[in-house]
Amino acid sequence: MIIKWRPEYSCYDKTIDEQHMKMIDMINEMNELSQYDEHIDRYDKILEIFSGLKDYAVYHFGYEEKMFKEHDYDSFNTKLQILEHKGFVNKIESIDLYELDEKQNETIADVLDFLSKWLDHHILQIDKKFGEFLKEKYEK
Repeated sequence: MIIKWRPEYSCYDKTIDEQHMKMIDMINEMNELSQYDEHIDRYDKILEIFSGLKDYAVYHFGYEEKMFKEHDYDSFNTKLQILEHKGFVNKIESIDLYELDEKQNETIADVLDFLSKWLDHHILQIDKKFGEFLKEKYEK
């Protein structure tokens, strides 16, 4: 397991937390594939998980961005969130599928390093602000 759900990841919104958990599960599923012997071709399964993760991330980001509008989240943090979301998608789309096929273990390791660090930072530093905003708004 490369990344594990921790209570401090909670953004005080059940749906957002569940979506983050699903992304973590997908990253860990990709990590499991990286443990296989280098001589076993896993390209199709890697691509399936990778594509699913990208699609799910786009869905999740859309959900969050809709929530920002619905709850009148401040424009600075909304813009920051959207930039981070676009950066994530751009990074994922820029991964060379030929390299992924030819150097499976090395490329998966790089991708997993990026995904786990990005998600950890994004949840704890960026999404958490929105979660605290929601918590404060509804405690009043």
